[in-house]
Amino acid sequence: MSAKFAALMRVAWADALAYRAQLLIWVITGMLPLIMLAVWRTLAGDGVIGGYASDDFVAYFVGALCIRQLTGVWIIWDMEREIRLGELSPHLLRPVHPLWRYLAMALADKPLRLLMVAPIALITALIAPGAIPQPDPLRWSLLPLAIVLAFAVYFLNQCCIGVLSFWWTQVLALQDFWFGMYAFCSGYLVPLDLLPPPVRMVLDWLPFRAMLAFPLELLLGRIDLLAIIWGFAHQLAWIGLFGLLLRWLWRGGVQRYSAVGA
Repeated sequence: MSAKFAALMRVAWADALAYRAQLLIWVITGMLPLIMLAVWRTLAGDGVIGGYASDDFVAYFVGALCIRQLTGVWIIWDMEREIRLGELSPHLLRPVHPLWRYLAMALADKPLRLLMVAPIALITALIAPGAIPQPDPLRWSLLPLAIVLAFAVYFLNQCCIGVLSFWWTQVLALQDFWFGMYAFCSGYLVPLDLLPPPVRMVLDWLPFRAMLAFPLELLLGRIDLLAIIWGFAHQLAWIGLFGLLLRWLWRGGVQRYSAVGA
């Protein structure tokens, strides 16, 4: 399986390089945190809002931008098109499960995305050195794991939405609604610390925090040990739930897909 997945990664990496101009456009359109940074810095001025000074907002939204590029998944458009147009059929006949191909596609563009946002992080460090998070060996050693698990939650969630294309033609409309929920509930637009406690309590149970806010808070050191344990448990729980849901949806969807002769 590892050799087959490596082959899928090579193909996906070649595609990512071939469409790097399109990828650059996607990255640029993902600069929403920088817009929100300007808004929150203007509101904060020389003061503090909810424990966030101006430099704290810089660290938060630049960090959100970088983590979003590392954990985000954009394969739903490919899934929807391939299912709708019948292009999935040849992939179902191959010895490797199609979901492994989608995983390779989701991973292949990460190095390029990181290269595109790295200059932003570097420039930020040069012009706003006070925004650089204080190193914390424990938290930063756990950060790669938190990012990997956040990616896993995001990937499985997007696959669950994508496979609904077996039954429904308006999946991309659902995806637009989902992204609006994600943007607010994950901390992408607003630090969750600034929301009212009852709202924050609800969001702590939803999957969105596991996709962005948790690794971001770990990076910034705005989280204690108990919250770290809860954060990892939260991520693992949603990986399990989305994994089971995806298995069920995929099995039923492929049966329906085959029955109609796609």
